[in-house]
Amino acid sequence: MFNPRNPNFKDTITEKLKGQHFMHLMGFNLTSIECGRVVGQMPFETKHMQQFGYLHGGATATILDITMGFAAYSLMPIGKGVVTANISIDYFHPGKGDKIIAIGTVEKSGAKMVFTSGKVYVETKGERQLIASARSVMAVVNSVEK
Repeated sequence: MFNPRNPNFKDTITEKLKGQHFMHLMGFNLTSIECGRVVGQMPFETKHMQQFGYLHGGATATILDITMGFAAYSLMPIGKGVVTANISIDYFHPGKGDKIIAIGTVEKSGAKMVFTSGKVYVETKGERQLIASARSVMAVVNSVEK
């Protein structure tokens, strides 16, 4: 669907993931990196729960932001990056299961903005339930290298 502007986008994303400290703290890992689409997952653990034992909305928002952001970043040319300009999340069901899966997809990529969508599922014994979906606008920025 999309053509990468950086032929080494997977390697670039893999390198950038080293700086995603909060993602690592949560135990969330990207499992698939494609041009315009990123998938990640984490085991559902006590540290992800809110007071009723369900997946915390903030954890849900974080993994949506990560997957949608890196889906957008997969389309960036060398020297450009993205930051979240807007995110809107709808929560459908309380999340509780063995595994949490998030998928971020680019809907439209432009020179200044990238429009993305995302979904979060809980999985129990191989069966998935959609618990949240989101839309986000990612602003294209010049990359800042350390």
